[in-house]
Amino acid sequence: MKLTLFKAFGIILLFSSCLIGQNAPWIAYPEANNQVYGVYHFRKTFDLEKVPDKLNVEVSADNRYNLFVDGKRVSYGPAKGDLKTYKYDIVDIAPFLKSGKNVLAAVVNNAGKDKQMSIFSVQTAFMLRAQKEEHQGLNTNQNWKVFKNESYSPVTYQEMLFTNRWFYGYYACGPGDRVDASKYPWNWERVDYEDSGWKNAEELRFEGKEPWSLVARNIPAMANYEVLPLAIRRSNNVSGHKGFLSGESTLKVLPNTKAEVLFDFEDFTMGYPELKVKGGKGSKVKMKFAEALYEGVNLKAHRDSVGSLTMYGVYDIYKPDGGNRTFRPLWKRTARYVSLEIETENEALEIAGLKLEYSGYPYENMATFESDDATVNEIFEMSQRTLEMCSGETYYDTPYYEQLSYGGDNRPIGHISMFNTTDDRLFKEVMRLYSQSVNTQTGLMKSAYPSRFDFDQGTWSLAWIQSLNDYHNFRADTEYVKQFEESIDNVLSYYRRHTDKQLNILNEINVKNFLDWSISKGNIPRMNEVGVFKHNIMLTTYYILTLNSVVELYENLGLTAKAKTYRAEADLLKKGVRESSYNGDLGLFRDEMNKEIYSQHTNILAILADVIPENQQEDMLKRVLSYQNFDEMASSYFSFYLFKAMEKTKRGDLLLKSMVPWNTYLDKGYTTTGETGFASHDRSDCHAWSAHPAYFFMSLVAGIQSASIGFDEVLVSPNLGSLKELKVTLPNPTGLIKAEYKVVKGILQAEINLPEGIKGDFKYNGFVQELKPGTNRLEVSL
Repeated sequence: MKLTLFKAFGIILLFSSCLIGQNAPWIAYPEANNQVYGVYHFRKTFDLEKVPDKLNVEVSADNRYNLFVDGKRVSYGPAKGDLKTYKYDIVDIAPFLKSGKNVLAAVVNNAGKDKQMSIFSVQTAFMLRAQKEEHQGLNTNQNWKVFKNESYSPVTYQEMLFTNRWFYGYYACGPGDRVDASKYPWNWERVDYEDSGWKNAEELRFEGKEPWSLVARNIPAMANYEVLPLAIRRSNNVSGHKGFLSGESTLKVLPNTKAEVLFDFEDFTMGYPELKVKGGKGSKVKMKFAEALYEGVNLKAHRDSVGSLTMYGVYDIYKPDGGNRTFRPLWKRTARYVSLEIETENEALEIAGLKLEYSGYPYENMATFESDDATVNEIFEMSQRTLEMCSGETYYDTPYYEQLSYGGDNRPIGHISMFNTTDDRLFKEVMRLYSQSVNTQTGLMKSAYPSRFDFDQGTWSLAWIQSLNDYHNFRADTEYVKQFEESIDNVLSYYRRHTDKQLNILNEINVKNFLDWSISKGNIPRMNEVGVFKHNIMLTTYYILTLNSVVELYENLGLTAKAKTYRAEADLLKKGVRESSYNGDLGLFRDEMNKEIYSQHTNILAILADVIPENQQEDMLKRVLSYQNFDEMASSYFSFYLFKAMEKTKRGDLLLKSMVPWNTYLDKGYTTTGETGFASHDRSDCHAWSAHPAYFFMSLVAGIQSASIGFDEVLVSPNLGSLKELKVTLPNPTGLIKAEYKVVKGILQAEINLPEGIKGDFKYNGFVQELKPGTNRLEVSL
């Protein structure tokens, strides 16, 4: 059974809108360089005559903490943010206390120079404060004890990734852990641990305002359940492996031996590994994590293949001290395969257990999709699993390589989330955080945020705007969206300032703009020879698409004067694109003015942005799908926009015929959706921007679409293709929408169940019928 952290530990994590104030009791290890890598333990013992019904504490740390009460882990965090809104957790510790002596204990780590790119840090520090006056004696101060754990040192990026280079690409998930168990303060979190040799903590004092502007956590604690490896695929010089997975035996490695064992979780997963060992004093265990095995550098094999292939990956190193110990990395790992590379000295080593504590956003009551086509079902399942693997304290582009929340990635992720769940808290937090990355000089935001990137990303700032409009269309949350009006206007103002007023297309743009990976090399759109985007039609159409989104959003928000202004600007740009880049002989738009370069991307955007009249858009879609000489093709990411064009032109019947990248993923043994579907770019096996079939299978195949702002009216218009049976459930804020279809002797039998408060229409093959709350049964000729 999957249990959340709340249920597994009985924890009560509370949410609060109040700030903790500017006098939080921050403490640190005295006289240390608290900006470099380090692991520190804090303890506070205290006596209780009677356990209170509730004892709420506020807790945070820079970079990360794990909090224990009487030896039991009760929370970890803080949730990712930035220094403007640094998070703290509110934890009720009363359920873990007892009469008599108790201990609060926390391990706090700073990952140093190789820390995750998503982490903001001032210095290593810890803070805990009780909310009620009578419990203020628990507050962090100089009476807390602290210990610097010298058993830890980092496995740096240079060592882990580049000394023996095994891939080319970006990595940003933090260092590995190197732990010498002989130096570890075992049982430090327990009440009876002797801490008299520890130092007293140093209270931090700041002149004026403290650097962390604290706000309460506004997303739930991560889901928490056990994941076990399902197979041992390879072992050398290891005994006992046949009964290990069932718990009937331990793995044994003899003294003075080099050994390896390779575990397969079969599905890509993420969380905190826990490795249990016995004996083996002086030995070394390198625990590696990988999405797949490799045929060579940067060349992954079929994801199910093992044989004599090479196990490359990020890793931790654990050095046993001869005791019965459990090693758990400081930050979560992601993998399908986990290997143990073992070197023993004079004492045999036993591996007593390996498991993973899953850690991801706790989505509940997700959509379901079940058809008579196993491949279609598998694409939906892998897409939905990708959403889960790419959702934590923010959205992740890829959990293995970066764990960053990119503005462009988040548009398809938002669609998946809002159609597969009704929990919008993570989406809203991601959108809010992203707006805090604004460069006040340009009005643009960073490529990913939270991140320490120092460059603007124009297209992803535009995608952020599109995502806000999507959210308002699905949820009608006017109060939330309206707060971003100034930020939206500032982003658009940048592009308006850089528009060629004679040609009515974008002129010289010198900030980064990314729309897709290239099918050959690099990314698109491409800068010119002097390093700017000049008269770039692909970029102009993406800007027009965003203007259209703002027109729609502002009209729905009642900002009609601004909507009118932006509509006029969009109309001028549409005219400019048509006049400067349309090739009438091909019936296609060029990517750049005066250059015979053509992509699916620009022409997909021409449909979505209404650069061409609505009555010509279906023909353009046909050319997009049939033209054989495009210089660039849509990746599995940009296929989101291709499928939106199918949605716009009411050609949902084309969707299931356009699953080539996802069929390729399945053919290669993926269990999550990859980064591009291009052989030229095969870095990430788990990329949320490619998981949008989890949305389109609902909106186009099952045909359930929102027909009103707020999704309280539906249009049901299925496109089953070759499917003969389909059954889906779709969570909606008002209740569960259900649809079931069967094709019998040329008749489509449909049963649509709508919750109270929702109405709509069923449209199929020229047939139209009103849908009412409750059960609606229909039969229509194919």
